[in-house]
Amino acid sequence: MSQVTIRRVEDEWIKQAKAEAKELGVSMNQVLVDALARGLGVDGKKKTNGLEKFAGCMPFESDEERLQWEEYMEELKKVNPADWK
Repeated sequence: MSQVTIRRVEDEWIKQAKAEAKELGVSMNQVLVDALARGLGVDGKKKTNGLEKFAGCMPFESDEERLQWEEYMEELKKVNPADWK
């Protein structure tokens, strides 16, 4: 394991890291290491922007959600003749 120094860190980030460390009962270093791992995508969790369900690669959370999506997709298939004038 290596030790690094990071410069020009925003004061607000440090304040937030200290608060999170206190809340979790861990060191600020641990909070920052965890945040760095998440940011780099090396924490074992797949990075996501939350849009997977709209791209079709995430299961719907309910049958109602799936039905809403299917109805929306059907609407997209309809052609408005005024758009072709």
